[in-house]
Amino acid sequence: MQLLKQIAGDEVWEIWRQVEGHSSLLFRTDIRDCLPNNLIWHLCEVQEEDIDRFYIISSDDWADISEGSFLVANVTRRIDLPSSNQDTQRIAQDIARKIAYMRSGGQLDTRLIVITDSTSLYGPFTLIEGNKRAVAFTRMNVFVGSSVFVGYSPCVVDCIWARHTYRQFLASRQSLQ
Repeated sequence: MQLLKQIAGDEVWEIWRQVEGHSSLLFRTDIRDCLPNNLIWHLCEVQEEDIDRFYIISSDDWADISEGSFLVANVTRRIDLPSSNQDTQRIAQDIARKIAYMRSGGQLDTRLIVITDSTSLYGPFTLIEGNKRAVAFTRMNVFVGSSVFVGYSPCVVDCIWARHTYRQFLASRQSLQ
C-alpha cells in the first residue's frame, strides 16, 4: 500500500454512509460496533503486490465462493463456476451485475474500507466495506491504483470480522516455511 495521507475516522464513516445511501449516522452498526476503538485511518493507494493480501470480511456466507480462503483473488477466479450454494449464487450474481455495469461505462466508488494490524501497511487487509466491488475491480483489472481507506490497529487480529483473514494468512505463511 502506498500511504497517501492520514484521515479522520469520521470521514471514513461519512463516505461509507454516502456509498450505501443511509440517512442516519447509525448505519452498519453490526460491523462498526465490533471494530477496534483505536483504529488509525489512512487513505492509501493499492499496489500490484497488495492484491493477494486482500481478504473478504469474515462473514461465513463467503466461505463457499472463496473455497474457504476468504481471499479476494480466489473469489475472482471462482465467480463463474457453477454452485448449488445459495450464498455463492447471490454473491456471484451481484458481482456479475457490478462487472456488467462497469463494462457498460458505469463507475463504482473505489474507496473501499479495510482494516489491518500491519504498521507498515503490508497487510493482510480485511475488507469491511466493498467486498463485492473489490472482486469486480480485481476482475476488471482496475483495483491497482485505486484509493482505499485503511484502518490500522494491533487489535485487528482479535476482530471478529478479521478472524478468517488471520487464520488463512498465518496458515499460508506456515506452509511457505
